[in-house]
Amino acid sequence: MLLTVVVAMGCRKEHAWDQDGWRPEKVPQRIVAGSVLAVESLFEVMPRERLAAVHAFAADERYSLVAKAVQGTPTVGATPEQLLSVGPDLVLVDAYTQAETLSLLSSANVPVVRTLDPHSFADIETNLRTLGRVTHLDAEVDAISKRMQEQLANVRAKSKPLASWRLLSLDGALHAYGKGSLFDVIVKTAGARNVATENGVGAFRKLDIEEVLAWQPDAIVLSGAPPADGKPPKWIKQCPGLDLLPCLKKGRILYVPSRQLITTSHRLVDSAAYVQQKLLQWGKP
Repeated sequence: MLLTVVVAMGCRKEHAWDQDGWRPEKVPQRIVAGSVLAVESLFEVMPRERLAAVHAFAADERYSLVAKAVQGTPTVGATPEQLLSVGPDLVLVDAYTQAETLSLLSSANVPVVRTLDPHSFADIETNLRTLGRVTHLDAEVDAISKRMQEQLANVRAKSKPLASWRLLSLDGALHAYGKGSLFDVIVKTAGARNVATENGVGAFRKLDIEEVLAWQPDAIVLSGAPPADGKPPKWIKQCPGLDLLPCLKKGRILYVPSRQLITTSHRLVDSAAYVQQKLLQWGKP
């Protein structure tokens, strides 16, 4: 199998759909949305009869903002065999799709279009335009982009009072998101500051406890829901000194549903609005 993949990749020829701006002549009728991004971007405007299947994660509420809406739609995994099993005439994947998967899909002469790994709302708009073009849903997707821009304007209009808030994303292993991450986009769109970015952290890095204590964030942002008992997560006690942070003593833990923190679609603006609303409720740091 590995040899087959290597040979296929080595002999892979260029296809029409590999070119920038490609648009299928015929309207695709058996589309596989093989990424959560594609499903979140298109599900509200895609006629159901044109969807052959969606990625299984798109039906999982831990990962998808449209999980409930896609219930009943056929789901597939990420392997070429699974993607091809429903007889697609177009497969939509994302930047994290393995190269061999792309090669094998193309070898089967199935058009496969991959979206960019977005780092900004401009990148998200680029992905929307790509998805609209290849599915012949340009007008419908343009309407989504317009609504996103209107929402962005509304969020930014309310951002000024939050300029002094300094936020830090953390998890149990003290990983943080900095410059180049969509978390950074969420925070800045809401009107706050990302402590990790201001201290030179790239898109994703493990921090030392000394760094966290020295930076003194005004609030910690955690993925998921607060514990049922109302107390901070147990892992905070397991990081010596972390519970001494003034923001934790004040209870300034901002819980954001994980699917809102990991979305890469236009729905990221809703995530920024969510963070902004929580901070506005708290008032000043």
